[in-house]
Amino acid sequence: MDAMQDEVRGGTLRRPLIGAALFLAGLLALAPLPAAAAADAILAQLAGNWIGRGTMKQSANAEAELVYCKIANKLINDGLALEQKGRCAVATNSGAIKGMIEASGGGTYRGTLDTFNTRGPAKISGKAASNVINFSAEFVDRKTNKPTRATIRLVVADGKYRLVSNGANDSFVASDITFTPQ
Repeated sequence: MDAMQDEVRGGTLRRPLIGAALFLAGLLALAPLPAAAAADAILAQLAGNWIGRGTMKQSANAEAELVYCKIANKLINDGLALEQKGRCAVATNSGAIKGMIEASGGGTYRGTLDTFNTRGPAKISGKAASNVINFSAEFVDRKTNKPTRATIRLVVADGKYRLVSNGANDSFVASDITFTPQ
């Protein structure tokens, strides 16, 4: 078991936030850039082109499906924000991923994202500790049209990152995706 698996153990997310997790996965890519290019060290590591592979569940009782993502992240605002564009697909659904994450200072982050599982942009916020960022997301579930909350745990290690999203009330692992540089 590697360091990333140890860090993510015990995490879980909900189907609608899978899109949010996929979005964050793209946002939080690890392509190294020169230190002078970014005001925020974590965001600087997340810029670049990424391929994500893993699993996701549409609901707590659903079978896990394979997911594939292709994401491009770009530093903006003097390295204080990261813009993301890409696409993710499973056998039963696919769609664009688009958003922005901004360093708010003191290891905190906030942003918005649009995915194929959210109706309108999700609001995200998170706090970093070492190589882990724990995010909260608030969004309207596209399928149920109800407001929903979920959590996302991002672990950065070994030139890649792993994103695990948890369903409402941490009732199940909705997605578990590892991103590697393209």
